[in-house]
Amino acid sequence: MSQPYQVYLVGGAVRDALLELPVIDHDWVVTGAIPEQLEQQGFQQVGKQFPVFLHPKNKEEYALARKEKKQGEGYTGFICDFSPDISLEEDLERRDLTINAIAQDENGTLIDPFNGQKDLHDRVFRHVSNAFIEDPLRVLRVARFAARFHHFGFTIAPETMLLMQTISASGELSTLSAERIWKELEKALNTQDSNVFFSVLKDANALDKLFPELVWKNNQSLVDILQQVTLTPAQRWAILCKDTPLETLIQLHQRIRCPNQFKVLAEQTRAFLENQRIPMDSVAWENWLTSVNAIKKPQPFVLLIEVLSLLTNSKPQDWQLLRTTIAAINAASLMKLGLSGAELGQALKQARADALDKTLSPFVR
Repeated sequence: MSQPYQVYLVGGAVRDALLELPVIDHDWVVTGAIPEQLEQQGFQQVGKQFPVFLHPKNKEEYALARKEKKQGEGYTGFICDFSPDISLEEDLERRDLTINAIAQDENGTLIDPFNGQKDLHDRVFRHVSNAFIEDPLRVLRVARFAARFHHFGFTIAPETMLLMQTISASGELSTLSAERIWKELEKALNTQDSNVFFSVLKDANALDKLFPELVWKNNQSLVDILQQVTLTPAQRWAILCKDTPLETLIQLHQRIRCPNQFKVLAEQTRAFLENQRIPMDSVAWENWLTSVNAIKKPQPFVLLIEVLSLLTNSKPQDWQLLRTTIAAINAASLMKLGLSGAELGQALKQARADALDKTLSPFVR
């Protein structure tokens, strides 16, 4: 006869509920169980390093309580022990921050062996134990939490920042994969205070190790721009990269394997700031509009001009007027004149430039 096991809600779900935030994901820890017991209940194992199971109906994650021992380099250099006699407290002790090391049992009772509730109340990010230093990914995680919860007024405990600086000095950040770095960065870009992510990394002496190509200039103007509620994560990335020279920005994107949507928008933004000025003559505008596929790709163009309007203190409608002006000129009428090939292309460009000349746009000189 199998022994009964206990299930606890843990981590972010408990933290967010205590902060009165919407709880989206539920993670569970199971104590006193072996994999076979969960499999008999219809759970499906998905973890390779350690047993994580998906609930047969709602697909939420259930992980066996575990302890970890550092054996190698990086965030993967751990040996896990998930025997059924591991206690909930032992599992919570391996977590990064005290505010993420609170559990709740089936009756709603909170188990908080590391005073996470007090740190939530005091708005402090504090490491649970000195094992924090064994996982370099935690530098990025703390920076990301700092961005996400910045509006609550959280600060990083000095002793935790010291451990983050120690990790940076150890060289272990170099063991992080591009995929893991991007995953934490993208989560930070989903917040209005994404600049805080980079500020914390700078304070932890990690910025030049994780993003050496990035030219980081944090000022009130940048903060005000990032507070725009309608910005997409890709737009925030383009704004954060605005001071990085295009050549090194391209290198950064290659190294961190930046998704194409983020890459193109940031590089187009920087290219304009680096090579163009407002106002420009009609030929220069026609060349630029063509280079960014303004006609063929209207939706990415809208994202681009929203960013450029914020960075140049101009109106999006003035940018959109440029596109609608050249979009009204099509090749069909020119083809009726017998033009084709390169001759047709040149005539089309000239017709668009002439149309731009006739607009009342303050952008065209």
